[in-house]
Formats: sequence, C-alpha cells, structure tokens
Amino acid sequence: MTAEHYPVRIERDAAGRYLATCRDVPEALTDGAERDEAKAEMADALMVALEGYRLDGRPLPSPSRPEPGEILVRVKAG
Repeated sequence: MTAEHYPVRIERDAAGRYLATCRDVPEALTDGAERDEAKAEMADALMVALEGYRLDGRPLPSPSRPEPGEILVRVKAG
C-alpha cells in the first residue's frame, strides 16, 4: 500500500468550525472543531472518497501541487 499527499484547504466557517476541502477529490469534505481535527478527519474522508472511486471503476485522481494556503494531507492509496 502506498501513500499519497493531497493538497487540502482548511478555513474557518461562520459557525467557528474548520471546513476542510480538497480540489483534487471534491467528494472529500469534512470539518472539525479545531484545525488539527479537521486535518485528521480529512485523511479519513479522502480514504473513503478514493475507495468510492475504486468501487466505481474510476481512475484515482493524481494529487496536484499545493497552492498558497493549502496543506498536504497523507492518505493511504492502493
């Protein structure tokens, strides 16, 4: 099993929670009360979304280069 690192944006929403999104895998969307919690939840959300790609027979999206304001989140793939 290999690991990929996907760029993720974590931003605070109007309710004060941290929303995590990934432009390479838009199906992966989550939040957390703290930034670290949102990052950890995103690792799980990416794993679930990528498993959905596999089950649907879709190719896994390649991670793009991070843009300013994004962090890399590690997810096991394959």
